[in-house]
Amino acid sequence: MFRTSALVGLVAMAVAASACNKDTKADGAGAGATTTGAELPKDAESRLARLEKRVDKVIEVLEKALGSPDPDPNAVYSVPIDPSDPIEGPVDATVTVVEGFEFACPYCLKANQIVEDLRKAFPDDVRVVTKYLVVHPPAVPSGLAVCAANKQGKFTEMKNAIWQNAWGPDGRIIQPQLSPEAMEIFAGQLGLDMDRFKKDMSGEECQGWLQKSQDTLHAVGQSGTPGFYINGRALGGLVPLDAMKQIVGEELEKANKVIAGGVAQKDFYKVAVVDKGEKKVKGWFEVD
Repeated sequence: MFRTSALVGLVAMAVAASACNKDTKADGAGAGATTTGAELPKDAESRLARLEKRVDKVIEVLEKALGSPDPDPNAVYSVPIDPSDPIEGPVDATVTVVEGFEFACPYCLKANQIVEDLRKAFPDDVRVVTKYLVVHPPAVPSGLAVCAANKQGKFTEMKNAIWQNAWGPDGRIIQPQLSPEAMEIFAGQLGLDMDRFKKDMSGEECQGWLQKSQDTLHAVGQSGTPGFYINGRALGGLVPLDAMKQIVGEELEKANKVIAGGVAQKDFYKVAVVDKGEKKVKGWFEVD
């Protein structure tokens, strides 16, 4: 905390000095003399340029110390749906819940049941779009597996198989059940075309899905799991079912008004969220 406060102070001092140097001559140009930007002496310009570089460096260090900024809970973020994203629920549902998770996350296990309960509460109005955010490397094979299973129409079945087998009743992860070998066993039990499954797991499209999921979610402020965007509204962490229901209800009401105004239901998410939402979370020192 002290380090962060000190860095903030340095930035403030540097910015103030930068502003001051724009209005005063460099030392030796006359004590107390002032000048306009157009009349800034060469020495002052050089010193100002060096100062601005130092400010940029301080900001860079400070941003690393602070970490990624959180998304604004009052903003609507543009979270596009990729063709490889698994979708559960009506494809033209009015409310889109984008979930970023991984199978090596204990909170994601709990969130999975909450999401299932949410879908049961709004069977006609909610669709869940999955994006996979790898925080722990052992979660990679299971992410590739659900992508490959989705290509054969078995995303939900594969997802359930992984959740049911990868975590014990004591709440501890069973690492071997996240291995590529385990994924093949689950796929066989689900009756998938094994040659196709193996090819898709190692293929560019599923590998790319993991990367695109990460890039998309990082841009809108999600760095940990689980995370949710309900019609673009960001919710981080394990969100209680009642809170999710309330937000879905609010978004449903807002969406219905837009649809009543002439936007087709099937186009609502793209038109009102993806096209109009914020493309990324504003940085700590970013200004309009």
